[in-house]
Amino acid sequence: MAFTKLLVPIAPEQQITQAFHEAFVFANQCSANVTLLVVIKELAEFKQNYNVSGSALDILDNATQYYQQSLDEHAQTLKKQYPKVTFTTKVRVGIPYIEIIKEAHDSQVSMVIIDSHRKGKEEACQRGSDTLNLMRNSEIPIWAISTDSKPIKNVVVALDLTNQEYQAFNSKLIALSIDFCASIKAELVFCHAWRLEYEGFLRDWSGYKDIEVALLSQNMRQERTQRLTDLLAPHKKSEVPIRVELLEGEARDVLPKYVNENGVDLVILGSMSRTGIAGFVMGNTAESMLNTLNCSVLTLKPDTFESPVLKEEP
Repeated sequence: MAFTKLLVPIAPEQQITQAFHEAFVFANQCSANVTLLVVIKELAEFKQNYNVSGSALDILDNATQYYQQSLDEHAQTLKKQYPKVTFTTKVRVGIPYIEIIKEAHDSQVSMVIIDSHRKGKEEACQRGSDTLNLMRNSEIPIWAISTDSKPIKNVVVALDLTNQEYQAFNSKLIALSIDFCASIKAELVFCHAWRLEYEGFLRDWSGYKDIEVALLSQNMRQERTQRLTDLLAPHKKSEVPIRVELLEGEARDVLPKYVNENGVDLVILGSMSRTGIAGFVMGNTAESMLNTLNCSVLTLKPDTFESPVLKEEP
C-alpha cells in the first residue's frame, strides 16, 4: 500500500506537537502529499475568543479565514523542515470526526494521522472521542499517535486466526504492515492470542487427564502456527525483520501486557465491526483493550466495510 496521500487533522488552536512531527517525518520519508485539516465546530467559542460580532454567517466567514491563514502559516513553516512533503490546507465546518471521514473519502487519502491525546486525559491511552469515532466509522486506516510518541522502531500486528473467513482480511493487514514497516525501517512482530476453550470442563467434567489436555493445547498451538506460516509465506523475501509470537491467554489480557512489557512503539489492529475495535479479538471487550495500550495505534478496516457516515450522505 502506497502512503502517498495523507490527511492530518489539527484541532482549532492546537499546537504542532511532537506527535504531529512524527507524522510529518513519516510523510517526508514517503514523499507524500499531506492535507492539513481544521474542522470548525463551535462558532460561539470563536466569537468569544476573538471578540467578533455580526451574523452567524459573518462569524463563520471570519473563522474560516482565520483558520485558513493559520493553516497556511503552518504549511509554510513545515515545508522548510520537510522538503519532500507537498502540503495543502483545508477548513471544514461540522462535527469533527464526520468531516474528517468525508474529507478523507473526498480526497482519496491512504491514511488519516491524528494526535489522539487531548487535554484532561491522564494517560496517553485515554484517546479522545473523535479518535474512537474515527476508528469505528472510517473506511480509511487511522493512525492515532500517542502524546509521548518517539521514532517507531518496533511494531506489533494483532491477528485473529480463529476463523478461516478472516484470511483475506488478515492478508490485507499483513501486507499493509509490511509496507508500513518498510517505509520507516521498523521491526515487525505478528501476534496471535490463543487459548484452549473449555479446558476446565474437559478436565473436571469430561474425564480428560492433564496429559490429554496438554496434547490438545499443543495441537491447537501447532494449528495456529501453521495458519500464520501460510499467511506469511508470500512475504518470505521481505526485507523487513519479522518475528512471530503466539500468546497463550485472553487477548484482552495478554496483548496489552506483551506490548507494554516489550516497549512496543505501535500496534496495528484490524477492525471488523462498526461498533467497536475487533480483529485481534471479536468481542465486546475489544474497545476497552484498545484503551489499555499506551503506544500509538493504527486501525484498518476490510475492503467490504462501508462507513455509516458516508452512507448517510444524500
